[in-house]
Formats: sequence, structure tokens, C-alpha cells
Amino acid sequence: MRNEARSTRSQVVIVGGGIAGAWLAYRLAQRAVRTVLISDDDQKPPLSLGAAGLINQDTINSTDRTAPAVFSDISTTQDPRYRARMIERARDEFDALSRLVEYAPIGEFVYPLGPTPGIRLGAGGDVVGRVLAEFTELGGTRLRGRVTDLVMEGDTCLGVRYEHDGQPGKVLAGDVVLASGGFTGLFADGLGSDNGHLLGTFARRGGSLANLELFNWVALGDPERRCPLYPPDLEGARLLRSGEPATELMQALAAFAGDSIDLDVYTRYWIDNLDVPHTAELVSGTGRLGPVRGFSMGGMAPASESGTGPANVHATGEAEYGMSLDSLTGKPFLSFIVRGAELAETLAKRASDEPTADFDAGPAAPSADTALQPEIRRRLAAVQDNRFTTEGAHDFAQWCARERARHLADASTDTESVDVLIVAESYIRAVLARRESRGFFYRPDFRVPDPELDNQVTRCRYDAEANEVHVSLSPAGATAVV
Repeated sequence: MRNEARSTRSQVVIVGGGIAGAWLAYRLAQRAVRTVLISDDDQKPPLSLGAAGLINQDTINSTDRTAPAVFSDISTTQDPRYRARMIERARDEFDALSRLVEYAPIGEFVYPLGPTPGIRLGAGGDVVGRVLAEFTELGGTRLRGRVTDLVMEGDTCLGVRYEHDGQPGKVLAGDVVLASGGFTGLFADGLGSDNGHLLGTFARRGGSLANLELFNWVALGDPERRCPLYPPDLEGARLLRSGEPATELMQALAAFAGDSIDLDVYTRYWIDNLDVPHTAELVSGTGRLGPVRGFSMGGMAPASESGTGPANVHATGEAEYGMSLDSLTGKPFLSFIVRGAELAETLAKRASDEPTADFDAGPAAPSADTALQPEIRRRLAAVQDNRFTTEGAHDFAQWCARERARHLADASTDTESVDVLIVAESYIRAVLARRESRGFFYRPDFRVPDPELDNQVTRCRYDAEANEVHVSLSPAGATAVV
């Protein structure tokens, strides 16, 4: 990646260098749409770079008849277009990916071939690297940097400000796409380090966020190291509950083995045992055992659906609301390339000459408050799952608002901290709004689904003038202003 010019103009700028951003960039470059992809992979590598790059064979071959089972929506809040676009495009996009990266079948999956046989973590990074190499060969531009803001003129986004090695830069573009991942980094038991601050930036700039309370959980993980435990990790392991063999957990793992094992084990075992200490004695050592928060099922709500926000800012990957499944194994990679193909068609039709409007790159952004994310994790841990109380949740939301006010009052405003606090408060207010348990989502005071909330999506909007987060519930796919 090169950063000779600190000011760049492009038809499209994509923020994020995982598979979601890479595939969209590649598909746009094929259509001769001038595209810049900017990422800060050196600091926060996308989760897809460490993934195995698996694709479930049933998703590739899904039809109208098989799709309901393959893309089962445990929450009933899925973007209603999701299933149809997977059926329409999955095979073609996989075939296109296979022309760049050789895949081979293994059991119910296909996996990217590498120097050693079999499934391996990190193969996703090889896939992304090959796609990005093709993107640059087709004339695309890659920049390294941390995006610090979306620059607005009225209801239109003019582009992004970013920073690299302490130096500010800017990309002016007709369309902006966030492929910046989710926000599991805000949680003590969440995979990855991404705090989702660009989701907060989008909300601060007038956009709405949807379904932030919904997450996929991995049934077996090490909450201390914030990582899942895979079958190779568990070979020869002893799973203990309060120092004794975790017999009930082992029975649940055996009884619910299958495609939806994570959901089944979480809802049938963990939600009644979250307060009980569990440990795993592994070959590599002993550590805590428990479910870990994985894939966010919430993110940006498109302006066409939310009724708010800049129409030329889009999302793909985990930053986009819409995918809510009972099993994610082998599905995110394919989902993201399908969404990339769809969005590439849309943006290619919209694309015009590079924008003529300009703005200042500005000074280097103030450093983010390094103590904030650990404090958010600590406070959220005190009110999540079976520790949840409405009083504690309201206290956390009020703390977020006070902290934002403190940062906003500072002459050298730390906007990243402001934006992280918007996401954190939006999450907890969405939790408060969904007065039920549904799919992986669990509230101890409302342990069953509420039929009146079927198909209902939480939508959060930030009122910058009042420094307040507002949340509403409305049907999936419906236009709602909150």
C-alpha cells in the first residue's frame, strides 16, 4: 500500500480491508469504477484475516426449496432481502472467487487450498490477499490509515478524513462504504478488538443503527483470552464445572451436535449456568471456559430503510445490519461476497465523475482515550446476561451520555471516544427496548420470545444537539424514523 498523496479523489472509497471490503473493491474495479480502499490492518486486523475462509456447500447450492433451512433466521429480524439475494447470486460469486483462489470440498464445507492440507485458521487472510492483489492489478488504489471522520455537507457525505503515521489525509468520493467490521471489542467476552467507532461516526453524522443487541455466540471459548475453542484445541481436554467434570455440558454438546450447536448449547445450557465457574484443562494450559460473543448481527441501517442519514454512505460485511442466522459456520464469507457483488452493481450505476467539492484534511486527530474501552468492557460485563437489571442498564446509558459530554466539552475533541460511546449507549438502549429473549439474545427478566416483537428491528438514532440516543422498534424492511 502506498501513501504518497495525502489527498485523493475517487468515485468510491471503501473503509476496511477484510473480505467484505476487498470483494466489493475487486468487483468495482472490474467495472472500471475508480475505487480507493483504505484500512488500518496493521493496528486492527479484520477478523476475516484470521478465519479459515470456509464456505458451507449448502449455501452455494441453495434454491428456493432449500434456502429456508440453510438461511434460517432465528431472530425473525433478518433483512427480508437477504435470503433472495443469496439464492440469486451465491453460486456465481463463489465461482468467481474460485477463479482467484482454489477451493476444495471437505465434509459439508469447501475450504481454500494452502501449503498444508486441511482446514486452517488464517487461510481467510490468504484469500483476502489474493483478492486485493487482483484489485490493484485492475487499477484500484489501496491506502493504509485509520479513518477518523466522515465529512458532511448538508445530507451528503463528501468523503473521509484519515490518519497514517500521525499525518492527516483525505479521500474525496461520491460514495462511501463502511466495511469496517463489528464492535465485539466493546465486550469482555467478545472476539476481536474492533470497537465499532465508525458505526458511531455514522450515527453522529445522522445515520441510524439497527439490531445492535443481537449477536451470535460461540458455545465454547476462553473468555480471558477472548477466543473460541475449536475441536483441535479440545483434543485430550477436560471440561470442568466448579472443579468437577462438566457432565451436563458434555451431554449438551453431544445432544445438540449439528449445524445449530452454538445456539442450542447456549440456550439449553449456558443461560442457566453463566454464574457457575467453568474451566478447560487443555494441552496448552488451563483457562476459563464459557461462551464468547462472536458475530454482530446489527450495524448500519440504510437510509432507504431508516429514513435518516446520508444516502451516499453504504455498508457491507459485519458493519451492515441484516444477517441473523442460527448457524454462521461457513456462511459469512459467502454472504459478504454476495453483498459485495450486489452493492458493486448499485454503485456502478450511481458512479459519476470524481467529485469536485473539497474539504481540509485538518490536523492530526487527537489520540483516543485508551482507558475508555476497558472501562466500557468492565461496566457492560456488570449488566450483561443473567447479571442484567434495568436499573444497571439505565445507569450505564447515563454514564455513556456523561462521558460523551465530557469529551465533547474538551477543546481537543476526541471524536473516536465520542463515537464509541454512541455505539455503547445504542447497544444498551436496544437491549432495554427488546423486552424478551430471542435466538441468542437473552434477558433474564423476559426469558421467552414475545410474539408481538416478531419481525421487529431496533433502530437507534443519535441526537447530536441534545447528546441523546433514541431507540424504536419497527418491522424489518420498513422505513422508520426514530
